[in-house]
Amino acid sequence: MKKTTRLIGVVAIAMALTIAFSGVALASPPVPTTKETEILEITTDITCSGTVVESQGLSLDIGSTNLLDNPPLADGEIYGGIKYDEKMIGLSGDTEFDKCFEVDTGTAPNLDVHKQIGYKQGFLGSLSHHEQVGMKVIAAGKTTKTTKKELCPFRKPTTTTKKVPGSCEEVHAYSEMFVTNVQAATMTEVGITEAPVNLHYRINAEGTGLVVAGVGVYVDDGRGGAEDALGSRMMYKEKSIAYGDFTFTKEVGYKSKPPT
Repeated sequence: MKKTTRLIGVVAIAMALTIAFSGVALASPPVPTTKETEILEITTDITCSGTVVESQGLSLDIGSTNLLDNPPLADGEIYGGIKYDEKMIGLSGDTEFDKCFEVDTGTAPNLDVHKQIGYKQGFLGSLSHHEQVGMKVIAAGKTTKTTKKELCPFRKPTTTTKKVPGSCEEVHAYSEMFVTNVQAATMTEVGITEAPVNLHYRINAEGTGLVVAGVGVYVDDGRGGAEDALGSRMMYKEKSIAYGDFTFTKEVGYKSKPPT
């Protein structure tokens, strides 16, 4: 797309956020896939002088055993979910919109969305766009014992106990625009069926009006063992706003290391 906006005045740049986990407190393992998996691919290309309305919603839930009997999770059971919502309305103007959307329930990234948006105001026109993505992975703790028998009959068998801690992680990222002129691109990737569990979101935008983007993270990690006591907790929120003639970039990267 050609850039149609001359940038002056306010310039706002929100740079990258990257969150990773390692060490004693470890987040959720990936969610095992079902034997039958699905792939959904959608491509949308719109060029319009007038009005454009485009919306989309996704809800994906995967469980390691039976989704219908939760909560509570059984020992060692894992649940994962992805939600995505998007809506755009372009009124009385020239709109260009390109989107590639893919859902794969078997191979990460399980959600992959790339979009480009261009808009130039007509008489009293404007464009609004809202996009949000969320990921949740919950794993119940589990204690297993392995007994090794000795070849010599005079030696006692040895027992090894492995304590896999439980965890709960929720991550969401979002952006909103209310503009009269804009050139923007967004990217969304989420993976819950392969290690490391991850979410990646990015918005790049240049234009005139209002743009908002943010992220929220909540993570609980257990210590393992019979009681699986809470070992660590992290909560994080961030929001960036630019109003006027703006250049705006925000990138969110989240991944978690599973217990070993």
